[in-house]
Amino acid sequence: MPSARDLKRALDRVRTAIPAQRKLEGDRRNIRLGLERITRAIQKEQSWTGVHVGGTNGKGSICTLLSYMFKLSGVSHGVFTSPSLFGSRNGVAINGMYPNQRLYESEMRNVQARFRKAASGWTFQTGEDPGELTPFELDTAVAFRIFNALHVKYGIVEVGMGGTSDATNAMHEKGVTVISKIGLDHQEYLGNTIEEIASVKAGIMRPFVPCIIDHTNSVEVLRVLTDHARSIGAPYYLTDDAAELLSPIDTDKFQLEDYEKQNLLCALLAFKKLFPNMEIDLNKLLSKRPYPPGRKDLISVRDLTNGLREQPVFVDGAHNMLGVQALSTYVDNQMRRGDEPVTWIMGLSASKTKPFASLIETLVRPQDRFAFVEYQPLPNEPAAAPAPLGREIAEAIVGSSSQQLYDGDPSVDAALQWACRQAGEDGHIIVTGSLYLIRELYNTEGVHTRRRFKTMRPGRSQLWYYTQLAQTRELTPDEAREFKQARRHWRLNPIRSDALVSDDADREQQPPPRTSPVVSPETRAVQRCAAYHQKQAARYAQAIECIELDTENGVPDRKKSKAAAAAVEATPLPGPERVDILSTVKELIRRQGEHIAAYQGAMHELRGYKVAIPEMKFMSYAKIYGRPPGPSRRKSKVASAPEAEPQSETRLPEEANQRDNDPKQ
Repeated sequence: MPSARDLKRALDRVRTAIPAQRKLEGDRRNIRLGLERITRAIQKEQSWTGVHVGGTNGKGSICTLLSYMFKLSGVSHGVFTSPSLFGSRNGVAINGMYPNQRLYESEMRNVQARFRKAASGWTFQTGEDPGELTPFELDTAVAFRIFNALHVKYGIVEVGMGGTSDATNAMHEKGVTVISKIGLDHQEYLGNTIEEIASVKAGIMRPFVPCIIDHTNSVEVLRVLTDHARSIGAPYYLTDDAAELLSPIDTDKFQLEDYEKQNLLCALLAFKKLFPNMEIDLNKLLSKRPYPPGRKDLISVRDLTNGLREQPVFVDGAHNMLGVQALSTYVDNQMRRGDEPVTWIMGLSASKTKPFASLIETLVRPQDRFAFVEYQPLPNEPAAAPAPLGREIAEAIVGSSSQQLYDGDPSVDAALQWACRQAGEDGHIIVTGSLYLIRELYNTEGVHTRRRFKTMRPGRSQLWYYTQLAQTRELTPDEAREFKQARRHWRLNPIRSDALVSDDADREQQPPPRTSPVVSPETRAVQRCAAYHQKQAARYAQAIECIELDTENGVPDRKKSKAAAAAVEATPLPGPERVDILSTVKELIRRQGEHIAAYQGAMHELRGYKVAIPEMKFMSYAKIYGRPPGPSRRKSKVASAPEAEPQSETRLPEEANQRDNDPKQ
């Protein structure tokens, strides 16, 4: 008679293999391909030129490479990628920064209102009600609207799923398209054969718009793509024709795998088609580690493991066969040391077409350690593949030893602590699989990633919104902080602040508002000074907090900066040791105070005042916007409530559009 454990494994296998149409009642995903809804949600005008990137694997990396190229070249651009590991807002970036929360929420309300109005009384030809926008359609429309509002020149957009009927394909104007490596994925939506999937992905091509194609695709895929390009009159370029573009790379310093070279070639060729006369320093580009979050990332788990693991953990979201094969090649070539074991933590989404056994067998060697875990899906996300299923597959490779195979709580944080105990300080630990698992890992307390984008500072719309709100009720702490940031951002704009404009500049010959004025070297020096002291103060604060954590046995309780010294005094340590820690904390607090005072002095020099007075705090609409209230001068915009006026950052120079607490910018 089979055991309960055997029955559970059998049921898990059956549940994973159930066809999608038989799981509709419990299906979390709201995916509806087609352009009927999205075309009614986006604006008719598109002020930016699209760079559309599709494929199965590598498209997120190509978007990131292009973004870094644009930034190095000083080209204004926006990026939209999915799924975002840190929330929908963080799937959009403007010149390397996330839009601020209020701008994103304002544009989301605008998109929803526009679609409700457009969809009123409208049905499909079949008579079906269009319903609401899907989450991805909403995210896409918001990203396009933000690109318009902030007047980026180019929008780098990653295809969500497929191509022809993907919501991103509703963009009106494209400057170049890119198709990366294509493999079998999402067959339940795109087709069961590689040719069917390639045909769908070819749909992003446009007549007369150049298309860059990864030449390492199979013969069948290349035939479908090139035939489609010729049929619609789209010029296409294969990456093997431009391999010499990578010759300047320092191969001793940057050892790229073949798939990385192809991604870089795709991005570089696309950039060359847009800017044939611009040169990119590839070594400088690669030195910045231009990888998207969740790919070839290094995270710190010291806090999660209570100091057990100091070395970083490697993270790569390989969730299909192409991605797993690329990861396996990278690990074998650059991470494995002889027969030493690698510790794997893996989690995948459930799918009737995903080859679970092949994915695991491609990565894991007999000497390795392995943990198969589950993530907690959010609404509209696929369920996680059951942990016993992955463990059963791995048993055939590494055996059933408890030293090599994890059989505990299927959460990623529990498995990570097990992996750290097994691997020790020097053993390699790799977390891979679904991006939903990677997102859960990044959001785990005690896990810190090295890649952090800044957030755009609030602009004029936000300043006017909080000016009105603050006169009707008391602001919350978060609102008060954003109000202060908006005021500071407005006043530190070189267009308005005489202190920030060079004395050598002819005031009567100042450029128009859309062009950044000349900032004097003296002001730049003060900005750098303020940024230095602010960062130093933050570092001293971290050091003080670390001592507090040790003193309070891992429980932080820091209401005042002097609490650290008080906590040390109350700690039952031997006399000399207690005196040493106490003197150290007092010295850290003293130095932190010096840096805070120096930062405040530099900011006072930049602003020209110390404390905001009422008339400076509550400015009029005319003073904020430079014109009286009324209809916007732009025909494409209709000024209504402040929430519907997201162009707050659009007329400010790019260098002033930085995070508020980074004065060196």
